[in-house]
Amino acid sequence: MPVSADPSYFILSESTSLDDLPDKIKEHIIAATNSDYTHRDNSLHVTELVYCLRKAYYRRMAEKEGEKEEKGIKQRWYLYRGIVFDEAWTGLFARNQVRVTHRVRNGPTIVGRIDFIDDDGTLYELKTISNDYAIRDGPKPAHVKQALFYAWIEQAPRAKLVYVHLGGVHIFELDTRLAEQVVEGIEQKAVELWRALKEGRPPGPHNEPWECKYCEFKEICMIDDLP
Repeated sequence: MPVSADPSYFILSESTSLDDLPDKIKEHIIAATNSDYTHRDNSLHVTELVYCLRKAYYRRMAEKEGEKEEKGIKQRWYLYRGIVFDEAWTGLFARNQVRVTHRVRNGPTIVGRIDFIDDDGTLYELKTISNDYAIRDGPKPAHVKQALFYAWIEQAPRAKLVYVHLGGVHIFELDTRLAEQVVEGIEQKAVELWRALKEGRPPGPHNEPWECKYCEFKEICMIDDLP
């Protein structure tokens, strides 16, 4: 009997689910993405301030109540692929994983971590995406703000946002002259979240449909918006 040239002839089943990976690989992904990090009351991470403040508020309140965020394998995969590129690339530079802090006057301290800084002083923020379609409208505003915040703190002459996926890279050079006005906006967000946490009341919603759609707190958020 002749063998078919059609590849589908040999296929018994097909899956695109991460759940169908071998257990050892899934265990590795879980171990690599586990974190025991605990937030400090007067210290806010810059990534909390460039997305929805209410989401950051709910996460912190859940942490205070001893609730651990349960991450599914797909959510962990997004973290994992970033870790893979971070570990492969950032260590190539003498200045990598640079911790930064910025104290807001009469407010909290904003903290963050720069991916790496090249020998010529160029600051790089590394982001992993699925493909170029994810940035079809340009770089994500939150990523731009984060990179410019770091550039202002570091007084970097240049800042570049690097999006990487298995098909290639997309690099945006940012205008660091606009960094100061970005920092002012982040400082305002920091004070708003800091006060909300102290007073035990959620800040206003972000009202970004794409972010709200996939938010783990959307149900409680809707309840808090009821009159």
